[in-house]
Amino acid sequence: MLFIYGLIFMNTVITPVNLLVNPEFRYLDSTASAGQHYVAGWNTSGYGDIQACDMQDGFGEKTSGSCVLIRPGKSFWQFQALPDLGLDMKERTLKLGAEIKQAEPSSLRIKLSLMGIESQDGTWSPAELGFGDKRVFSRHGRGELVVLDERTASSSNKAGQEYIETEGLLIDWRFETTKESSSQYRNAAGIRVEFENTSSSPVWIRHPVMAEEKVLPRGYVRGKPLPGYSKMIPRTMKKLLEGKPLHILTLGSSIDRGSANPRLYLYDENPSSPQYKKPLFENHRFDSEKTGRPDLESYIGLFQHYFMYTGRMRLELIKKFNLPVNRILLNVMAVDGSSIGEAHSGFAEYSYFEGKPDPGANGHGQADSWETLYPELFSGGKIPPPDLVVFGGGHNEQIDKPDRIAAYEGALRWFQRHFPKVEFINCMWIRDKENPDSLSNPMEKLCQHYAIPFIDMGELILALRKSSNYYAVAPDGGHPQAAAHYIWSKQLEKAFEIADAEQEWLPQKYMPERINTYSYNWEGDIITFTAPHPRFVENRMMILEDGAFNLWATHEPPASGTPAKLKILINGKEMSSESGRGGNFKQRNSRNSSFAYGRLETGKRHIVEVIGSNPYMIAADHKVALKKVFHPADSTSWNKPSKAEDFISTWGAPYGSRCFVLHEGETAEIAAEGSIFSIAYLDEEAGGTFTVSIDSGLQAKTDANIPHICSMGKKYYAENRLPVSATHFGRHKITVASTSGRVRIIGLYSYDTR
Repeated sequence: MLFIYGLIFMNTVITPVNLLVNPEFRYLDSTASAGQHYVAGWNTSGYGDIQACDMQDGFGEKTSGSCVLIRPGKSFWQFQALPDLGLDMKERTLKLGAEIKQAEPSSLRIKLSLMGIESQDGTWSPAELGFGDKRVFSRHGRGELVVLDERTASSSNKAGQEYIETEGLLIDWRFETTKESSSQYRNAAGIRVEFENTSSSPVWIRHPVMAEEKVLPRGYVRGKPLPGYSKMIPRTMKKLLEGKPLHILTLGSSIDRGSANPRLYLYDENPSSPQYKKPLFENHRFDSEKTGRPDLESYIGLFQHYFMYTGRMRLELIKKFNLPVNRILLNVMAVDGSSIGEAHSGFAEYSYFEGKPDPGANGHGQADSWETLYPELFSGGKIPPPDLVVFGGGHNEQIDKPDRIAAYEGALRWFQRHFPKVEFINCMWIRDKENPDSLSNPMEKLCQHYAIPFIDMGELILALRKSSNYYAVAPDGGHPQAAAHYIWSKQLEKAFEIADAEQEWLPQKYMPERINTYSYNWEGDIITFTAPHPRFVENRMMILEDGAFNLWATHEPPASGTPAKLKILINGKEMSSESGRGGNFKQRNSRNSSFAYGRLETGKRHIVEVIGSNPYMIAADHKVALKKVFHPADSTSWNKPSKAEDFISTWGAPYGSRCFVLHEGETAEIAAEGSIFSIAYLDEEAGGTFTVSIDSGLQAKTDANIPHICSMGKKYYAENRLPVSATHFGRHKITVASTSGRVRIIGLYSYDTR
């Protein structure tokens, strides 16, 4: 046999495939903060455990490429989820090999491990351990990944240079999708390779190969390329490379902030322990002593924030880039919320740190102030804007169907408008990608449009379902357990892998043309109304400012106790799940609401009504459209036949308190800039009919005597609006003409929707 660019065997050339990422050990130059102690695509327990070096420094050879020195007692490893290996569903046998150089005999042990999600027989209950939770759970899915099978090899008892490899490791697919746990199944999830220095002297390794070959090739074999996501977050990466403090804001729902059933306990992970896979204690408050990380005290609030995928990501960034925890502020929207629409109400609160460090609100432990925890970020009394926003939740984003993407695009644009240098990563746990109605494809298109890294968790979850029981991944069917969060974190970690500090950078696109019409409704700022307020008519109805809102409401419980969910009408039409969950709220909550919606026509009047047993609106966040200008009835810009006069609004005066009158045959004109124009007028029983023209072209006609009829059959004459669209943005002449009867005009709204 002869190895030349491939394996020549029986006159057949087989190009060996190395399944490892970055087996050439590309690393950062020493001017970066991470330097030679960080090798892209690989992991260590601590900064400084390894050092990448040239061949001449390690193996004494003047050849190209790199090798890695593993310090005494340290390890160096790589984990890949099975879907990332690109293998099909056949049984596979893998082997691991590498060239090494040891100063002492028997210094290195290599491991090739099939990792999976725990699956023991039977059920368990926290109550069995004296905990308060009396629910019963299947045993699968608890804690971290486990070793399903493993092959090891050790170096010889001679010092010097040699080649070692493992026996073959079989990857099989022995599982069944079931809520019941059974040890006869294996939930395979990934492959881990590890190089462990067991001696008191350094060990060098080079040219590692993981492949299906019966005979592994010797020497360098090209592996899988590093992902290119880091190029798309240039500002974030440069801050990490320079050791500068970073503010990361992570958005999402209960899925990504670590809410789960059972809770994310700290389990005993020692397989030889009689307490294996049992929670060590009930307290969910993070305990830095029990994790051996005193440096994390006050930086992590609950254990779920330690185990969640973004929490794990921060710990890896700390190691890889040699940073203290006080330089990476992980700002977690840590209150369970089910949709991006609800999250909009918290953007300003979290971005501007309106609340103190708090476990339940932002994932931090109790602390006096943010300045105490992150002195560099808050130096000089400044409030650090978000450097990076991570989108993580995804399955529950059902509002505004079929235009669910609008709330996301509106969020992107809200952050870009407030913080022009902010960057984004999308790594959403979307578990229904196979569904034609899934959010996965629209999110990918949105990310492409804005040049944002899109890490396809939906595809990975689909593939994981082929190798493991999804009810072990997420025992309650929705919320991933700790092992799944680990797999998730390894996908997010790809966004920060870098081997060249001078690589080509690809900045994200700032405020490109919108891809969805309804995004305009979501990207504006918020005005909040809190009861009692004249905007809430009879405590159960309101007129929107524009086309998107969050609403908190409640109603009386029945005699039996818990009240049923509220219902909502928008413009007299009952809305289903695309407007929210109908929960009862006694006060405004910046991460949860009764209803959220934004798929409404710009410039039109929209009336919202809640239905229940004596319903009561508590508060409402109305999005105010960007670049909207009001030209009131008494503005000198109007050319009108009569002076403006006062009127009394019964709906909280959403459009003003003065109007002018057009009698039959009379017209009023105004010139204004915009792309959409909306005439605000009063409906009244004796109202007439009017038309609206743009640049002398007739656009719309309506009657000004149409009442709103609520769910109780009552008639309400109130302020109304009639939108008309121009063919292009610019300065246009708008003409309002009464064709019959009396019409009262409140003013004109002009919108710049570019």
